[in-house]
Amino acid sequence: MTRSSTLRLRSTAVALAASACLIGGVTSAQAATAAAVAAVAAVAAPGSTHQYGKALPEVRTFTGTGMGVYPSHAVNGAVRMAFTIAQSAGWQANQCHVRATDVRPISGGMYTAVADLFCQR
Repeated sequence: MTRSSTLRLRSTAVALAASACLIGGVTSAQAATAAAVAAVAAVAAPGSTHQYGKALPEVRTFTGTGMGVYPSHAVNGAVRMAFTIAQSAGWQANQCHVRATDVRPISGGMYTAVADLFCQR
């Protein structure tokens, strides 16, 4: 649902509540406000489905770390660790891709790396 249509629904709900307050008193205004708020919440309920009626995808991010003598070895180890964690959580490899890696030198000619894995189903 677009933002303008959500704002239009909310302004309609406020207008209904205001007119009910003028016509029928406070008790009916409270009932009209509750009904209008329930109608807006039913139409614009976040998290259920988006505007085309399809379910929203489930997304997760997994992080792995690795060490190696070369930067590529450290990154490969971090990526393997992130995929292992994702698979143990029930995700398949084809549902995930490497979003970012970071590699840094540490003492003794070694490198450490961090890999972020983005998964969506």
